[in-house]
Amino acid sequence: MDLVTPGVGLVFWTTLTFIILLVILGKFAWPVITKAIAKREAYIADAIKKADEVNIQIEKIKEERRAILAEAKEEQNMILKEVNALKEKLIQEAKDQAQAEATKMIENAKASILQEQEKALKGIKNQVAMISIDIAEKVLRKNLSQEKAQTDYINTLMEDISVLNN
Repeated sequence: MDLVTPGVGLVFWTTLTFIILLVILGKFAWPVITKAIAKREAYIADAIKKADEVNIQIEKIKEERRAILAEAKEEQNMILKEVNALKEKLIQEAKDQAQAEATKMIENAKASILQEQEKALKGIKNQVAMISIDIAEKVLRKNLSQEKAQTDYINTLMEDISVLNN
């Protein structure tokens, strides 16, 4: 059992060595280790704080981006509405102009047709008058070849004129 139970001298020197080691470590090593740990802790805390600030800035930038995108989309919609309204207006103006031109062309065609019709009627009337005069002249020459027939015809015309004047 001597192997399992240590001797008093061994326990004393081990304890003394341990206490000296604790004093040396407490005096020289632990302050340096604690400072390094505190420094590291401060560095980590600072890094976490900066990371939080960066996250906040990123969120602000995301919000600004969303706002800008929403504004751009709204502006795009407004521009599209204006373009559609302008397109409709131009189409309507073109339709109105085409309708006005068509109406004007129809009116001009009607006027031209009426003029041509009047010219044709005048031409026909003139031809009918010329033919009537030719026929009347031929008939009168034949009928009025005698002087008595001429006198009777003149008297008849005079009576017709006097009837018309009354």
